[in-house]
Amino acid sequence: MAWSLWLVPPIITSIFFVLGVITLYWAIFSWITAHVKASNRPIDVKKVQIAVGTLCAVGSVFALQLLVRDSHLSWTFTTFQLLLLIFVAYFLQLRIPYWVIFIASVGFMFLNGNVNQPLSWAYTVLFVLFYVVSYQQSVHLWRRPFLRYLSIAVIFAAVLWGIVCLRFHLDWRTYAEELGNYTILVVLMYGYFQIQDRDRRIKERLFQSANWDALTHVQNFAAYDRAVGHYFRHSANHQTRLAMIMFDIDHFKQVNDTYGHLAGDEVLKQVAAQVTAVLKKSDPKAVLYRTGGEEFNILLPDYDLTMSTAVAQRVFEGVRDLRITYNDVTIRVTISVGVSELREMDSNPLDFYKRVDANLYRSKKNGRKQITVE
Repeated sequence: MAWSLWLVPPIITSIFFVLGVITLYWAIFSWITAHVKASNRPIDVKKVQIAVGTLCAVGSVFALQLLVRDSHLSWTFTTFQLLLLIFVAYFLQLRIPYWVIFIASVGFMFLNGNVNQPLSWAYTVLFVLFYVVSYQQSVHLWRRPFLRYLSIAVIFAAVLWGIVCLRFHLDWRTYAEELGNYTILVVLMYGYFQIQDRDRRIKERLFQSANWDALTHVQNFAAYDRAVGHYFRHSANHQTRLAMIMFDIDHFKQVNDTYGHLAGDEVLKQVAAQVTAVLKKSDPKAVLYRTGGEEFNILLPDYDLTMSTAVAQRVFEGVRDLRITYNDVTIRVTISVGVSELREMDSNPLDFYKRVDANLYRSKKNGRKQITVE
């Protein structure tokens, strides 16, 4: 259509259409995930991917088809549809139930007014099968992934384009041109996403190193500093509660001196894992941070002093019951804990931190292995 009306080769329009949808997807996905992360709320990335990817793919296919559905050129976006299927199934690995794709395809047939044509039903069944096979090969680490990807993409496209040519009485020269253009785009798409994937992995590693403690795999002081600032502002603006628990591992230097620093590392890892498990049972909104050597903080949004003390008691008991085995030696540790909640007198997060830290200091000064609440 683009070539006959505007003298633009079909492969060029296909490239722009596909890149446009992919760019739209990444823009929406990045905006949603950044917005949720900024508010420190839990997010299921896979669910966001499925929702945004499905919306962009289905919306763009139906929107473009509305432009040509009543003309003899309604086949012109076939390559675009197949590339979007590969984008959703292979590169995003979105596990959409096959019956959802089938229903959407039947709706597409109703849109085009060809629901009573056997070739359209054959196309629909193969289209759904193409999705299933593409998804399966994307989630399995089989050998020679590019050759598998290209073979499946071309074989299905050859059959599907053959059905389109039969249905619209297209000549085989058109078939060869469209299939050739499609193959070029399939190869380019693979290269594009290889670059994107490498870039994404680099960004993820940078994000992990900037926000997560490499030893204990809990969030670090930088992440704590951002989170407490966010919660402090939110509490000031919306009059919500905020509590904090701070704890130290008692006599941690003695563990290092007696058993070695590797034993100390094992203690830190297992204490962090135990506390994380306790918090997960209590409330997923409670987040553990390693803010110093053996010092940890827990932020509890929407908690008052009574509620946070109950959480501190569960954390205290969880660590007390922990048995850490290292080189056939069982190490048992305890923690000293300080607890407080945000007050109107706190002019900044540091005031809040100092009060919790003072409570922790009292626990240590008074013999350790206890909780101080104020």
